[in-house]
Amino acid sequence: MVNKREAYDILAAVAACLVLLLSLLYVYFYPAYDATTLLVGVIVPLAFGCILLAVRKNWVFLFAFLAYFWSLVDDKPVSFDSVLTWPEVTRFHPAGPHIFMEIVLHLLTIAFLYLAIREALKGAYLNTSKVLKVSLLTFVAFGLAYAQNIPLAAIQAIVPDEWYPLDLFEHIASLFFLYLAVREAAKDRKKLDRL
Repeated sequence: MVNKREAYDILAAVAACLVLLLSLLYVYFYPAYDATTLLVGVIVPLAFGCILLAVRKNWVFLFAFLAYFWSLVDDKPVSFDSVLTWPEVTRFHPAGPHIFMEIVLHLLTIAFLYLAIREALKGAYLNTSKVLKVSLLTFVAFGLAYAQNIPLAAIQAIVPDEWYPLDLFEHIASLFFLYLAVREAAKDRKKLDRL
């Protein structure tokens, strides 16, 4: 049974995700790649989500939101990985700024996934099996969040024509694995809290 606090936390996370989705839709329909794209596609949803989730003090939700935020604005429609060359969206020429931003955004995603898991582990009993399970599930969640970058012919054949369905599928799958990782991380916490 979900208590009031958990229900409010879930509503806050849904509201943060809804604002992010609306901002992505705006950028999709009005792709300027200028200050407007930066404001509407990055700053507003980031600030709204951070403030709303920080007020709720559910740090796992906040860190998970931040991890997925960077993976969602990385490519289409915001193309934040090309922010250094806006209004031109680049992938190969010039490759340097694009690769640099890809690395920065991947590191931000990894850092916030780590913080979400670390927060979920607080007060939980740790053993080698649990650490391995949580680490593997988190690694899969990260890999799925950026599945379009995996250099497999089968994936790269889908990317040009089916970008948005692939992006939606990979993020839903990634969220599922992160949910499993957080659940596994927090599994024995309540037992310790009672002691």
